[in-house]
Amino acid sequence: MARRTKQEAQQTRHALLDAAEGVFARRGVSATSLQEVAEAAGVTRGAVYWHFRDKADLYNAMMDRAVLPLEQHWLVTGADDGDDPLRRLRELLLDILRQIAGDARLQRVIAISTLKVEYVGELDAIRQRHLQVATQALQRFEGLLRLAAAAGQLAPGVSPKAAARAVHALVDGLITNWMLDREAFDLKRVGRSAVLQLLAGLSRPGAAG
Repeated sequence: MARRTKQEAQQTRHALLDAAEGVFARRGVSATSLQEVAEAAGVTRGAVYWHFRDKADLYNAMMDRAVLPLEQHWLVTGADDGDDPLRRLRELLLDILRQIAGDARLQRVIAISTLKVEYVGELDAIRQRHLQVATQALQRFEGLLRLAAAAGQLAPGVSPKAAARAVHALVDGLITNWMLDREAFDLKRVGRSAVLQLLAGLSRPGAAG
């Protein structure tokens, strides 16, 4: 009986996260009430508060469900990073673009996070999550670029810290602009070309292969 109750609680939680995705995408996070999310999920408002402290907690749980496994894959240092750091960075960036281009749920939550949220009131906690992820990404990129510099793969004078900022700005900008108009360009194809050109510009001739 206890197992069934736990399963039902998990079902309710997932139903609320599904409902939040839909309502946030239609109305924006600030304009959405928890009552609207509850109604969309077919549960009471009290059920929302049983699972989530507030709207920011609900939003962050929605993001974590869709993005956290990928963030952990992308942003955690790998044992093979030092083998060919520039190649590892290139594969990482292209994988990010490929995953986003091919995953509808990922697209939906990223669209919400980039186009449908304001950092006001209780939603300032969302800003903190965004900053944390951006910081992790910058650290990951800079770590690979420092390894690349140590391996002689970067062009003379290239700063790994500044290069990491450039890499982050490129990928973040590509994703944000694609979210604004997905018919404007092919994220995988154009993104691949942009990534390769940027890395070639940062690399010692022949090192970006």
